[in-house]
Amino acid sequence: MDKLQLIKEILHTDAQTDQKIYEFIQSAKLCGPDCEKVIQIDERENIRKPVSLRVNINTGQERIMATVEDVSLSGAFICTRKKIPRGEQLAVRLISSTGEEFDFISEVVRVEPSGVGILIKSISPFQEDKFQQFVKKL
Repeated sequence: MDKLQLIKEILHTDAQTDQKIYEFIQSAKLCGPDCEKVIQIDERENIRKPVSLRVNINTGQERIMATVEDVSLSGAFICTRKKIPRGEQLAVRLISSTGEEFDFISEVVRVEPSGVGILIKSISPFQEDKFQQFVKKL
């Protein structure tokens, strides 16, 4: 039995996930035990949609004006030169091109030189419905 089939038998996963796991294992072997190579497996459940929207961020210590590069039902990528650490809780106000505003609490889950990836942690039920409709229209 080959390694990919063994993974499938153990984890009962789909073919795409099997391939990602196999690639991860192969990469780890090539890298060696002392290597600090970072391998990311994309686990997003929602499709990111490219946009260019204004966003106001409140860190609790400062307010930041920035731009959203992509958005999904569960998060967004915000382009900003401000350094915001991973794990930081943010109050975010996303402003659509028509002026509609969406407020939510989020957490920084990814930090890049060009900005931060956020995960929406809390949004009011009323705004959640409107936000879902907004994202689906994109």
